[in-house]
Amino acid sequence: MLKLDLTIGEMLKILETEPVGVAPKVLKRKVNLCMDSRESAKGVVFWPIKGVRFDAHKFVNQMEKEGALMSVVNQTAVEEYSTQNETFKAYAPVDDTTKALLKLAKGYQRLFKVKKVAITGSNGKTTTKEMVKAVLSSKFVTHATAGNFNNHIGVPMTLFQLKHKHEAAVVEMGTSGPDEIRPLSLAAEPDVAVITNIGASHLERLGDLDGVFREKITITAGLKKNGTLIVNADDPRLCKVKSTKNYKVVTFGLRRGVVKPEKLQWNENACADFYVGRTHFVLNVPGTHNLYNALAAIAVGEAFRIPKAEIAKVLKNFRATNMRMEIKKGDGFKIVSDCYNANPSSTRMALQTIGNMNVEGSRIAVLGDMLELGKESKELHRSIGALVPEMNFDLLVTVGEEAKNYVKGAKEKGMACVEHFDTVQDAIVFLSDVVSKGDVLLVKGSRGMKMEQVVDALLKLSLVSKA
Repeated sequence: MLKLDLTIGEMLKILETEPVGVAPKVLKRKVNLCMDSRESAKGVVFWPIKGVRFDAHKFVNQMEKEGALMSVVNQTAVEEYSTQNETFKAYAPVDDTTKALLKLAKGYQRLFKVKKVAITGSNGKTTTKEMVKAVLSSKFVTHATAGNFNNHIGVPMTLFQLKHKHEAAVVEMGTSGPDEIRPLSLAAEPDVAVITNIGASHLERLGDLDGVFREKITITAGLKKNGTLIVNADDPRLCKVKSTKNYKVVTFGLRRGVVKPEKLQWNENACADFYVGRTHFVLNVPGTHNLYNALAAIAVGEAFRIPKAEIAKVLKNFRATNMRMEIKKGDGFKIVSDCYNANPSSTRMALQTIGNMNVEGSRIAVLGDMLELGKESKELHRSIGALVPEMNFDLLVTVGEEAKNYVKGAKEKGMACVEHFDTVQDAIVFLSDVVSKGDVLLVKGSRGMKMEQVVDALLKLSLVSKA
């Protein structure tokens, strides 16, 4: 349940609908928004969502009996769920409760004097969001998306949590298909928008990289007039984006961009040390991709007029979020846990990162399936497999059906030490016997592969006991 700082009457005005069966005194009550029928119904406004496989409208009558003040419902559901014995008693009809949720979120965020940053991209958006949150928090009371709640439900939930104390908000926006980011941007109305990169993600519905670009660029749909769009100038599609009469474009990148690292060096953990202008930056998160994330955060900080010295201080103290290129220490070996998700570009960056690390023992890549890649899946897995030996890995361990194509790619490049397993558990048994002192393991795969089980098991491994 979310407690909103507006009355039910004010909510109905935003939604442009009239209540049915709602007592006038109820309209003066504050909105306690509930979208889960398992929560307490007493005093709430129930908001059922109709999905592809599930329709929560069937719980409206139950929620009314248990004390809900009213429900916001699809007009079509009023008749569909009415019987001779039961009808919706107190409700407000809308065309679509999912779209109405975004409409309410748009009206709600307008009640607050908050500067907003919207972030999207095929890779790095959650880490960039966390970096931007940390940077803005050095000067402003900042609210941000929790975890990666970045879809048509998560973005409204983020906006509904705004408080009058907040001065800035960072809103992550994701997509799995066409025309999903545009309505999120229109609801949030950001002052600054960031596109981290364009990569091969969600190709089943977006088709190809041009389709991904067309979807990501719609983050500008709600961008406020005279706003700022921050893009990766090293990306072959984003580098072509130009300023318009509605917003200016600010670029970042390693090879080109307004925000660009100079005197770049890498430490033994593959963390970047560099300058932007006269300001020295040292990161404690590894990899080229995290350098890109940091450059985007620096660009946002500068857009908010935060001194670069302060930004540098914040980024030096920034640590990786859960299962995103986390360096974990085992019994004499290291694990780089990057199990949150995987697509070709993020996996490529992870391999490059470990390939550039100083390693006493062996480099071991443990790769699970990359999901939702559509008809290009086999070839994309094969091309990543071919990259493994090029990045100086000594052993490749793969898990899953699509991962068999990693094996093909690696063997085509002459890699001999390759092992494939159908399950995570089988891979764990094998790795427990081969991991040695000084080794560095990269563990990566799509969320559905649950590769974190490999990390958890190996962290319990004692090399001494193997002697």
